[in-house]
Amino acid sequence: MKSKELVKDKVIKEKEENLVTKGVKFLKEVKIEAKKITWPPKKQVILSALMIMFFSIVIGAYLGLLDIIYNALISFLVR
Repeated sequence: MKSKELVKDKVIKEKEENLVTKGVKFLKEVKIEAKKITWPPKKQVILSALMIMFFSIVIGAYLGLLDIIYNALISFLVR
């Protein structure tokens, strides 16, 4: 009985170690791949962020205006 338990414990321990080594290997590979990334210049990032903010505000204002118009229209029709 004890030998079966020892074998079972040994198999579980080997699986855990294998999982840890796989995790470490994966993180090393991620670090290597992250070094290969070419990041855009700061000017391009700022310009892109400003464009996104501008269009978000414009679309938000447009949808807000439509909401006000439809709300007024529905209120008029309900009366």
